[in-house]
Amino acid sequence: MPPKLLFLHGAGTNAAIFRIQSRNLAALLKPHFELVYLDGFLPSPPGPGVLPFFEGCGPYLKWLCDEHVRDEALHWQCTDGVDRLVAEYRRLGPFVGVVGFSQGAKAAMYLIRRLEELNEAGELRIFVAVCGTAPFEGGGQVDGQEEENGIRKEGFKESLEKGLVKTESVHVIGDNDPWRVPSETLVRFFEGPKRVVRFKGAHHMPVEEEVNKLVVDSILAAYADT
Repeated sequence: MPPKLLFLHGAGTNAAIFRIQSRNLAALLKPHFELVYLDGFLPSPPGPGVLPFFEGCGPYLKWLCDEHVRDEALHWQCTDGVDRLVAEYRRLGPFVGVVGFSQGAKAAMYLIRRLEELNEAGELRIFVAVCGTAPFEGGGQVDGQEEENGIRKEGFKESLEKGLVKTESVHVIGDNDPWRVPSETLVRFFEGPKRVVRFKGAHHMPVEEEVNKLVVDSILAAYADT
């Protein structure tokens, strides 16, 4: 059996939609890996760019509540979201890597950090973030965008202080992504060897064959390194 990669979709989509969004990357990975797509746990409005193309393709789902900094802190402190993701990882695995898009990359970071804390990373070797968003924690009353941005920055620091992820990582970042800064911040959460692939695009899975080949080459190199 080929080694498995777990795919986690972005907020406001689902596993079926992500299969379509990631089809170009998946076509190049399938000769080397078995790809497993998981649905998020929470209901969500459709995500950016989902409509009208994926009209009627719901339910639309997400992994965690992170609309505001206090939402994310409370979500992970007061729910079993990470533990539920760990349980699904155990049930469907073993995996050698996790590929996450947007919020799915953030959820994957939390997952791998928890697995490392539990000494259960096992065969896991690769983390791949495509247009990932960075974890932030914190809380308190948020009154306006400027204050929230400040709390987000403090949240980055707070979350980083909980420890860096040792798993080797690949970061795929769109030059014109409105969430490019969080994607760049996410790189800082990883201690192990890091590869960064940049593409001339926005907040979406890369479609160009040459970009996807670079991503796959980076994944295979990371897999060979460990």
